[in-house]
Amino acid sequence: MVPPPPVEELLPSAKREALRAQVLAEPGFYSPWLHLGVTTLFGGSLIVAAVLLLHRPTIWQVLFGVGMFLFSNAFEWSIHRDVLHRRRKFAPVLYDQHTPMHHMLFYTHDMSVRSRREWRLVLIPAFGIVAAAVGLLPITALIWVYASHNLACIFAIESMGYIVSYELLHLSYHLDPKSPIGSLKVIGFLRRHHALHHDPRLMQRWNFNVSLPLWDLVRRTYVRSPEEAFARDAQRKAVRATS
Repeated sequence: MVPPPPVEELLPSAKREALRAQVLAEPGFYSPWLHLGVTTLFGGSLIVAAVLLLHRPTIWQVLFGVGMFLFSNAFEWSIHRDVLHRRRKFAPVLYDQHTPMHHMLFYTHDMSVRSRREWRLVLIPAFGIVAAAVGLLPITALIWVYASHNLACIFAIESMGYIVSYELLHLSYHLDPKSPIGSLKVIGFLRRHHALHHDPRLMQRWNFNVSLPLWDLVRRTYVRSPEEAFARDAQRKAVRATS
């Protein structure tokens, strides 16, 4: 088997830095704290409102929330693999912002943002959080009317909570590992999982979960090292060749 090319050959430093300078030089106002604030305050406010409306949830309603979390984890995995890494006609901008830009600027051994202005290269645009909430509103209303207000509240808490936590976790992986947040052990573990996905040789096949890698385990796309990924790819090719 021919060994994969080195990362520097796939992502030359000069090319990466030229793209970073080009993106950051784009005109227009940008406030990293406003960007993060809209995401957390808007999403957090909806979560708090839903919690206040929740009244003595039953064990089955709590289990509904657990099921929603598992569904969200699988949905995140699927969107990451099938939309962010494959250009689709219905949402080409998602691919364009992710694979040729985000993955070009940040790779396994260079994950940290240089400054807070680069948060815009990591966080979802603020309007995306609002759009997600508006898109989920009809589903929440239907659950409220045809099931129960508790289930509707749990749906809102879980869906918005997942989106906000996804954003905060993803940003934490791209902070300095020596920072107060970046140095946390749980963040270090999740960062290593995500950083392997940022290896251009692995990004199309491995470690698609950005939050907890549950669906990566289910779909057998979880790896702990490039060597493990290359070995599993070689094994898969050998099986196909003999079948």
